Amino acid sequence: MQDMTYDVRIYKTDVYKGAKVTTYYVRWKVGSKHWKEPYRVEAQAASFEAQLRAAASAGEAFDVRTGRPVSWCQATNRMSWYSFACAYADVKWKDASAKHRADIARVLMLATFPMLSTNRGKPDDKAIRRALTRWAFNTKQRPSGPADVVEVLQWVSRNTRNVDTLRDEEMLRSVLDRITTKQDGKRMAAVTTKKYRGILHNALEYAVVKKTLTENPLTGLKWIRVKTSGEVDRRSVVNPNQGRALLRAVREQDW
Repeated sequence: MQDMTYDVRIYKTDVYKGAKVTTYYVRWKVGSKHWKEPYRVEAQAASFEAQLRAAASAGEAFDVRTGRPVSWCQATNRMSWYSFACAYADVKWKDASAKHRADIARVLMLATFPMLSTNRGKPDDKAIRRALTRWAFNTKQRPSGPADVVEVLQWVSRNTRNVDTLRDEEMLRSVLDRITTKQDGKRMAAVTTKKYRGILHNALEYAVVKKTLTENPLTGLKWIRVKTSGEVDRRSVVNPNQGRALLRAVREQDW
């Protein structure tokens, strides 16, 4: 298989001694790609390295997308993205504020589009967005969706990829791009980008708990950082004439 290889090489663990902590980096190579896993405890690093060596020595294939032995990457509970997203919305519903519920629904809705497996018979995008945010990812409203909404959601439920496809880095990046991009194609504000990525990360942690993923593929993923500008907007500060007038008014006050 293209995603598997027996070409594995495991290197000596690197030790980085910082000012406050020491980090142990287990290093190995799968195919042409180098991997590195940090640990703060030497024994944990040694244990992980030993597991990698044991798998390689046993002749086990490694997954080139994750760098792990194939047996480590086999989820025990396959679930479609739509079913999983509904389950995640439900588990967060009780303790989340109304605003956070809305944010969760929006992130799940946006993530659903790149997780669709086909465009054949696909409803209008606007209809999908509405059905997902107002009903599918709303625990209270889901059972009461009107007929047109039910039809849309039935199509979506039949045509979403499984959650474990997010182990593929390209797929994961496409989901990240979708949840942090506005409809006009521009990147969302830095604070929104950070918040939405956090929601997705938490959802994938839940996928690990549900055993639909063996590990969170978003952890440690290098991705773009939205830069915030340090430039002062001149419209938000007083000009020299206004500043002098303000100081003059302060001096004239009868304290």
